[in-house]
Amino acid sequence: MILAGDLGGTKSLLALYSKEGPTRPRFLKEYPTRAFKSPLSLLQTYLQEVGASPETISLAVAGPVLRGRVHMVNVGWRFSATSISKKLGVEKTILLNDLEALAYAIPHLARRYFLTLKPGRVDRRGNVAVLAAGTGLGRSFLVRKHAPFPVPVATEGGHVEFAPWDDLTWEFHRFLVSRFGHASVERVVSGPGIENIYRFLCEKEGQTPLLKSAAEIGPQGLAGKDHLARRALELFSYAYGREAGNSALLSLATGGVVLAGGVTLKLLPFLRETPFFLQAFLDKGRLREFVEEVPVKVLTHPYPVLLGAALFAKHQAH
Repeated sequence: MILAGDLGGTKSLLALYSKEGPTRPRFLKEYPTRAFKSPLSLLQTYLQEVGASPETISLAVAGPVLRGRVHMVNVGWRFSATSISKKLGVEKTILLNDLEALAYAIPHLARRYFLTLKPGRVDRRGNVAVLAAGTGLGRSFLVRKHAPFPVPVATEGGHVEFAPWDDLTWEFHRFLVSRFGHASVERVVSGPGIENIYRFLCEKEGQTPLLKSAAEIGPQGLAGKDHLARRALELFSYAYGREAGNSALLSLATGGVVLAGGVTLKLLPFLRETPFFLQAFLDKGRLREFVEEVPVKVLTHPYPVLLGAALFAKHQAH
C-alpha cells in the first residue's frame, strides 16, 4: 500500500493507493497545512484517522528536494525522507517536487481534464511546460523530445527575478524589493502576488487597502466592483502570460503549456475573457511565430499532484 501526499503551502491532500491495479485513491482527505507543526504530525494524524500501515510513502512537496531532503519555504518545514521512514516505521519514503509530480501525471490524464485557453499545434512527442499559480508559483517541464519515455524535470523557477516591462512595473519591482529584499516572480504570479499588486496600486493611488486577501480581491475584481482590484487582476494576468511564454521558450514546448493551481482555476474566466494573458504570452519579439503555435491548456483534475506522487511510487516499485 502507498500513502501519497500533496503537501502545499495552504492545504495538503493525503490518500491511499494500491501498488497494483487502477490508480484510484482511497480515504482521500484534505488538511490545512499550517494547522500542523510538521509533516510528521500531519502524517500521523492521517494514519490514525484511517487506521492504515503503508509500506511506502510518496510525498510531493512545494519546495526543492535535494539529496532526499526538502525545505518547504512557504511553511518553514524542513525534513528528510529518512526521518519520515524511521519515525513512521515504513520501508520507503519518496520525496519529489510537487510540480515534478504534476508533470509526471500529465500523460496519464484524460483529455477531458484539459481546457483550452489558447489553441495551437500540438506535437505529441514535444516537450510540455507546466506552471501552477497558487500559494506560490510552481514551474516544471515534461521532456519528451528524443527521450524513450516522458521525463519530468523539477525547477524552482518561481523564484527567478521578476522582470518589469514598463514604468509602472519598474515601480512595482522597487516596491517588492523594499518589502522583501528580492523581487521574485512568485511575489507577483500567485495568490499572495495578487495581494502585493493590490497593495502597491493602493499605495500609488494614496488609498487605504480595503481588501485584505486574494480571496477578497479576486471576486471584487472579477465583478468590477473595485477598480484597483480589477487593475490588480489585469497586471497579474499579464505577468502570468509573460511567464507562461517564457516557459514555452525555455523548454521549446511544442507539446504545449499546461497551467494549474487554485488561483489559475479561480481566475480562469478572467484569463479567458480579457486579452491580458494572451497578449503577454505572444509578446516574444522575434520568437512570436513560435509561441503563436504553442497551445495553452488549463488542467482541471482535482488532485493531479497527488496522482503523480502515487504513480511515481508505483513505477518505482516495478
